[in-house]
Amino acid sequence: MKHSFIKSTLVIVAASLALTSCNVTSHTEKAAGVNFSNYKTFAWTSTTNAKKADRADNDIIDNNIKNSVSEELSKKGWIEADNNPDVLLDYTVAVKKGTKRESEPVYAYPYTSYLYGRRGAFSMWYPYSLMGYHSYNVPFKEGELTINMVAAKTNKLIWQGWAQGEINSKNVTTKEATAQVKSIFKKFDYPG
Repeated sequence: MKHSFIKSTLVIVAASLALTSCNVTSHTEKAAGVNFSNYKTFAWTSTTNAKKADRADNDIIDNNIKNSVSEELSKKGWIEADNNPDVLLDYTVAVKKGTKRESEPVYAYPYTSYLYGRRGAFSMWYPYSLMGYHSYNVPFKEGELTINMVAAKTNKLIWQGWAQGEINSKNVTTKEATAQVKSIFKKFDYPG
C-alpha cells in the first residue's frame, strides 16, 4: 500500500512538472491533396522578399531558427539543397502583449473568541478559513513562430506550422524559438 502511494505521488508530481514547463502550443495545417512523399529537398527563401518586421531582428536567432528547422527536417529524411529544391521555406516571428486572469485564495486570520457561561469563561480558537478568491489580470508577452512550406514548382503554400508560447523578454530568444520549432515538427505528419 505504501509503495503504490509513493509511486503514484511521484507520477503525479512528474506529470505536473512536465505540464507546467511546457507552455508552448502548436498547430499544423496541410493543403488538401498534398503527398509529402513527392518532396525530399528544401531551401530557404531569400530574406529580401520578406518584411523586416516579420523576421527575427537578430541574425543569431535567425540562423538558429533556420538551423533548428533544418535539423528537424533532416531527422525526417529531407535534404537541404541549393539548386532546384522541392519546397521553399520561410518563417515569421511575432511578439504581442496580452493579459491572463489569475486568482489566489483569500483567508481570514485566525482568532480567539471568549465565551462566557455558567461555569466561567472559555476561549475558542478559530483557524484560518477560506473567504474566497482574489482575481486579477497579469500582463505577459506571447511569441508566435510561423513556418511556411511552399511548393517550388507551383509556388503554392502546401504546409504551415505555427506555435505560440509565453516569452520572458522583449524578443523571442533562441531557447524559446527552438522549443517552438520542436513543438511544431512533432506534429509534422510526413510519412518518411
